[in-house]
Amino acid sequence: MTEARPSRVPGWLVLVGAMSAIGPFTIDMYLPGFPAIERELAEDGVERTMAAYLVGITVGQLIYGPISDRFGRKPPLYFGFVLYALGAIGCALATSMTMLIVLRVLQALGACAGLVIGRAIVRDRCQPHEAARAFATLMAIIALGPILAPILGGWVVSATGWRGVFVFQAVLGASMLIAMHVLLKESRPTTAIATLHPGEIARRYWHLARDPGLVGYSMVAGFGMGVMFCYVTGSPIVMSQAFQLTPDEFGWMLGLNGLAFMAASRLNVMALNRRGPAEVLNEAVVWPVVVGTVFFLLALLLSLPLWGVIVAQLLYFVSTARIMPHTSALALAPYGQEAGIASALMGSLQSFVATLAGIAVAVFNDGTLHTLALLMLGGSILSFGSYRWAKWVAGRN
Repeated sequence: MTEARPSRVPGWLVLVGAMSAIGPFTIDMYLPGFPAIERELAEDGVERTMAAYLVGITVGQLIYGPISDRFGRKPPLYFGFVLYALGAIGCALATSMTMLIVLRVLQALGACAGLVIGRAIVRDRCQPHEAARAFATLMAIIALGPILAPILGGWVVSATGWRGVFVFQAVLGASMLIAMHVLLKESRPTTAIATLHPGEIARRYWHLARDPGLVGYSMVAGFGMGVMFCYVTGSPIVMSQAFQLTPDEFGWMLGLNGLAFMAASRLNVMALNRRGPAEVLNEAVVWPVVVGTVFFLLALLLSLPLWGVIVAQLLYFVSTARIMPHTSALALAPYGQEAGIASALMGSLQSFVATLAGIAVAVFNDGTLHTLALLMLGGSILSFGSYRWAKWVAGRN
């Protein structure tokens, strides 16, 4: 969008949003099936499949970034979505929790192609300020995933069992392959020069890892993602035990988070009409801490009704989602010729932190609302701390 700003969302951004949404969609869709998975496989610890998925997302992005800088954006996308579909088929056939964990890693190694290359495509086609606006629009498109995925997942689990979720995802992966082949144009700059020599790749990653702006903004978003993953990982058990929600009911409840993403996107676009992304982020990063503190105290001191939990959930997701587009735009702004590898490092740092959040839930979640709220508050505080650290380092340089 280096040209005049269009009056409507361009088709390429809709497609990039769809392929970027595959990663979170794949997480949210199978959440209503958590209790059924544990019952059928006769094992506890289904949260480990979430942590395994995030490990795959973290590692895979580091691979796709340099490849997309070298060969273009489309070839690794093809490979990624083939791998995604095969992993989904394997998950549908899993006979043990260990097998499901391994196949979720494989599925994640495919899904992360859309995440990392989607950000690179936005950077390819947009200047920094317009990139913030594009990322805000992208977030609104991606928000359809959290709306539709748990609702659809609840229906599928109720109608066919949890395995049907992964059959659906395999079909979705094949459909994305066709759409990308027909509609997506190559966007990698023709002047970009990249090598796949391991030593050179390591050197480039080391150079990027020493940039406090890239690392700091990545950690801000990473801990924000960690807050969300704490909730989506821990809430199925909490809601089924505390409120006896069915898979359908939980799916509808989780689907409301998509509305929170849309609201955050709208607030961001309005804010960007008056201020730059750095100014907007400076204000937005405070609100998750405020909301998280209130949520934790209410959960600890009171017996919150279901509607109170839903309100807190929506406020948490709105405040946290407001952070995301600005961190992406600011972190990737200096790296037009290396958008793929810079996006890969940013995404991997974010996913690594989210993986730690998933592990924390698996270890510390005792099925109570106040413990879940405390884990989420911790992530919000660390996100704010990362932002202050990045600003402090930038002020010294």
